[in-house]
Amino acid sequence: MTMSLQVPTPLGDVRLEGDGPTFRSLMPPELCFQGIGFGGYSAAIAALAGFVQLPGRTLRSIHAVFTAPIEPGPLDVTANVLSAGRSCGMCEITVAQKGTPVLTALAWFVDPRMMNDREAPATQSLSFNSYDELPWVVEVAPFLKGLNLRAIDYPLTEDTFCDGQGRVALWAVPDAAASADRRAAEISGRLTDIMFFDAFLMDSGLRTEPAQTRMISLDLSVIWSTGHEAPAPTLLEADGRIDRQLATTQGTLRDTTGATRASATSQCRIFRA
Repeated sequence: MTMSLQVPTPLGDVRLEGDGPTFRSLMPPELCFQGIGFGGYSAAIAALAGFVQLPGRTLRSIHAVFTAPIEPGPLDVTANVLSAGRSCGMCEITVAQKGTPVLTALAWFVDPRMMNDREAPATQSLSFNSYDELPWVVEVAPFLKGLNLRAIDYPLTEDTFCDGQGRVALWAVPDAAASADRRAAEISGRLTDIMFFDAFLMDSGLRTEPAQTRMISLDLSVIWSTGHEAPAPTLLEADGRIDRQLATTQGTLRDTTGATRASATSQCRIFRA
């Protein structure tokens, strides 16, 4: 029987159809930037496909490799379980378009009892209320509007973006994503984290480059520190290092208690005018 799954997130619904291990999905036109599909959304599709194949598990980590640009339109998704032990399972996911692989991912899923629901709260809570909003980012990439971004260390205008700083720090205060149960809320939070990381990790490197420089993500690796976490106000802090025509970026997500939610790395290819 064909399955149809739709997980709401602040950046839009992530959808899968199929009977496993083969699924169909879609790169919506509204989730594209300059005609190229948002890589964070395709990585979220891959994570969801693995989630379906390993029921009852929590997504612990994912390493997604972007192998070709994605256009708006249909996607073919294959999720093969490589390991399914009593406590841990690994899934390999391939996303293809028009017969060409555009993303390959390895994802670990674990028994929820192996992870804490939340780390112990930090001694000082964090607040996003006093920071400036970033309407210009939404003008450039409208699909990010559901994150409601607040700048800590992030340019307040597009014209001042290339200011030489090799880091970013900003809050996402996401619109509520309706979830029927705890497990659905958790995977919605995981997918949101993936997209938040992919959207802004590379900016830590781009800030050090001239305005005409372009950068694309070659991969994204995320590991979560806690279990059940629905989409919630989240602080991203990231640093970038340029190595000639490549960039290395790394960052963490923290919640309003100051506890670490997830960490990530990404390597990027630089194209200079």
